[in-house]
Amino acid sequence: MSIFRQTCFLIWITLITFVVNGSVMGQDNSQGRYRPEGRQIGIEAGQLFNERVFEVRIYEPDVDSSSFSGAKIFYPLTLSFDAPTGAVVFVPGFRASASSYEWWGPTLASLGYVVTILETNNPTDGLSARAEALVSAVDFVKSENARTDGPLAGKIDPSRVAIMGHSMGGGASLVAAQTLGSAIQAVIPLSLYCCEIGESFDGNGSRLPTPALVIASATDPIAPPKDHAKLIYDTLAGPKIYMEFSEGDHNIVTNGGTDLRTIGLFALAFLKVHLDGRSDLSSFVASPSLEFSNKFSRYEVGN
Repeated sequence: MSIFRQTCFLIWITLITFVVNGSVMGQDNSQGRYRPEGRQIGIEAGQLFNERVFEVRIYEPDVDSSSFSGAKIFYPLTLSFDAPTGAVVFVPGFRASASSYEWWGPTLASLGYVVTILETNNPTDGLSARAEALVSAVDFVKSENARTDGPLAGKIDPSRVAIMGHSMGGGASLVAAQTLGSAIQAVIPLSLYCCEIGESFDGNGSRLPTPALVIASATDPIAPPKDHAKLIYDTLAGPKIYMEFSEGDHNIVTNGGTDLRTIGLFALAFLKVHLDGRSDLSSFVASPSLEFSNKFSRYEVGN
């Protein structure tokens, strides 16, 4: 075999290997490039809610912000004629990094949301800094939508945005929601920690009209609901749902959590109602079926 043919053969074998292993740029490799449980939950949600399931892509944009240091973005692979999608911005909890929440990316992006998981400037940033990061990141995501040479160009509907956060990031999401006002349409605090370290909650959410899904665990030793999630939930003025699991620790919403399926399905249904106008899914989140209801120690719907 000539040197030329040997070279062509090796290149061909290399390309075939890349394709088989899902390594070619743009492959929807749910078993490799992102956490498979998130993809599986997204697929199940699509079937359950009669929603189109998208392939998912990931990129890490250059970030020039004083409020957060980086981001990983999961986005649905849409066609040129598809309508712009909604967007979700997520901030981690105290001492946590974006990698702790990667299952959320394929879960939400599979059903058509651009999901941005932030890296804070410092893992020990406080509640105020995390709230500021969320506010800035909403503007950042919208700027990515306007950047003509980026993968999100024209792909996001800026009138359909939600924010999320875990632990201190969950408390920060409610603070950020008050700042953002009508710029967002939903907020989902997860195992929320109410305040700065060492402080107790002395405010209220009466100025927050944004629909909120508050997810907590009755056995959370770090942020007991009576001092954090439930305490704040009771003050919220807008449409709200309180979902308290009877079991699970503070990290039930992170990678490897004890019931990510239930958490993912309810979060997706809530987003579909408030970002996409799927009012027919209101009953799914307002009145959980027996399959789900026996998982909760408390489930409340307000306004």
